This record gives sequence, C-alpha cells and structure tokens, in this order.
Amino acid sequence: MLDESLAKRYAAALYASASAKKQQREQLKELRIIQKELSEHAQLSQCLVSPAVARPVKKKIIQAVFADKISVRAFNFLFVLIDKGREAYLNDIIECFKRQFCEENGIVEVTVESASELDMQLCIFIETHLNKITGKKIKMQTIVRPELIGGLVVKYGGCLYDGSIKRHLSNIHNLMAPKRS
Repeated sequence: MLDESLAKRYAAALYASASAKKQQREQLKELRIIQKELSEHAQLSQCLVSPAVARPVKKKIIQAVFADKISVRAFNFLFVLIDKGREAYLNDIIECFKRQFCEENGIVEVTVESASELDMQLCIFIETHLNKITGKKIKMQTIVRPELIGGLVVKYGGCLYDGSIKRHLSNIHNLMAPKRS
C-alpha cells in the first residue's frame, strides 16, 4: 500500500458520500467493476498512472471505458483522483472502501486456498466454522493452488492459517536439513 492514511481518507470521503444517499453497496459494486477492469487490462492501469498521459486524456479514456458501467459519483471520484494526481492510489482506496463496508456490515472477507477445487459441503463447513469463530458473516473466495499439494491456507482479517502439506513438508525439510555454520 502506497500511503495507507491517504487511501483511507479518500475511501472515507467516498463512503460518506455514498452513505448520504444510502448507496454504499451500489458504490462498492462500481468500485469492483473499476478494479476488475484495471486488473484485467494492464495497459489501462499503466495509462492511468503514467505522468506522460495528460489529465484530460485520462478522463476521456475513463469515460470511454466505463460508459454505462458506473454512476456519475464514481466518475466524479475518478476525476478528482486524476485532478489531484492520486491515480496510483486507486486500488488501495478501493481496498479501504471494501474494508469499511465490511466492518460496518459485519462481514469478513476470507480467502481459502487449496490444492484442488473444494466441494460445496466443505465450503459450507469452512464458512460455518469461521462464522462461529468471528461472529460475522463470511464472504469466502476460493483459489486453487496445486503447488500446495493438499490441505488449506486460510486468510482473513490480517490472519494467515497455513495448514498446507507444502508447508508441513517444508518444516520437516528444515528440521532434517544439516545446519550450516
């Protein structure tokens, strides 16, 4: 994160604007659309943060890419970031906005990584268990990482629980490897 305090301030301002009209959820959806477009199109992201691209050109590109996809508030927010030279903070601002939304709505975003696709029953079990631990609604994302070999890696709220076979094998290897002096 470039400057977390700056990202938090911009996210808080956008959140307050959306809250005034009870549109936090809609704003979050639009921010996810923006984030997805930027992550899927590296050239768009590079263009947005490049000092070589003039601000009016950046605004026209934003208008062309996001026409009919986002609200006037979202456009205005992007234009403020461009005018203030804060485009590089956009992803961090979106992440701060998501965190604030989740905190206010009692939601925990969880990432579960596994070596193979998890079946629905296991996903429900994990979600239910985490719900009991946190006392909050769970929004779970699953990622398949074959290199884990087996087991799970669970990430939420700054916590990391690595129960993967890869980590266990690594620990065994480290214990058995000769110590170098």
